[in-house]
Amino acid sequence: MTPIETRVAHTGADELRLHGYRVFEQLLGRTTAAQALILGMTGVLLDPEAIAIVDDIVTAMSSADPRLWPFKVTRVASAYGSAATGLAATLIAGEGGMYGSNRLTACAAWLVEVAARDPLGDDELVDAIRNSDGAFGVLYRARDERLTALSAQVVKRQRHDRPYWRLCGRAIELARTRLQLEAHVYLALAALCLDLGFPRDSVAGLGFVLLFHDALANAIEGASQAPEVLRELPWTQIADHTVPRRTSPRSHIFMNEPASVS
Repeated sequence: MTPIETRVAHTGADELRLHGYRVFEQLLGRTTAAQALILGMTGVLLDPEAIAIVDDIVTAMSSADPRLWPFKVTRVASAYGSAATGLAATLIAGEGGMYGSNRLTACAAWLVEVAARDPLGDDELVDAIRNSDGAFGVLYRARDERLTALSAQVVKRQRHDRPYWRLCGRAIELARTRLQLEAHVYLALAALCLDLGFPRDSVAGLGFVLLFHDALANAIEGASQAPEVLRELPWTQIADHTVPRRTSPRSHIFMNEPASVS
């Protein structure tokens, strides 16, 4: 049998290892929760200046309103009494949806592909924007307010001159002026992750982190409330529009019933 190899971690009697770092000797007392999270997810240990951008991302993405449809899933699942169920349902539903890891992965892939074609003229970039998957398009409002707030913070952190962020900003401006199309915040998140040195395939992990962060609040409150209306609709609110039962003309032969057809 071929052994399964891992480079993620190792647990020993006196020391733990995480992506090659000695946990007690090298990380404990020096590493923040965010640094450990990103290290586990990507294998990259970010310095304090870089990890501040991750903190900004998580804070800017604090959109946990239960009226938003990702967290309606959380509320329904957690209404059965388990915060864990609500959290798991949100993460699972996020794959393949218009939020979560898949959309973030698509944005990162698009940025990497476009960057590889540098130099790219404005007309070529506009064509690429037309063919982007999930990077552009904002529902129900004029602009993505999270993108606006995060962009200002990136300037304050003086990280607006990084290559993927510059490409992101150029694409946002062209989409706005040429196509009257607004960028989704996930395009900015993907650019920031790539500039932080995330491997492209690891960017998806941030999507899980952000869903976890917002869904957790709803999962805990939803499990505590466990409203009956989310577990079972009142019969007074249900109308039966199903087709009446049909009886086979031959059934009376076997069931001793009169033949009838609806």
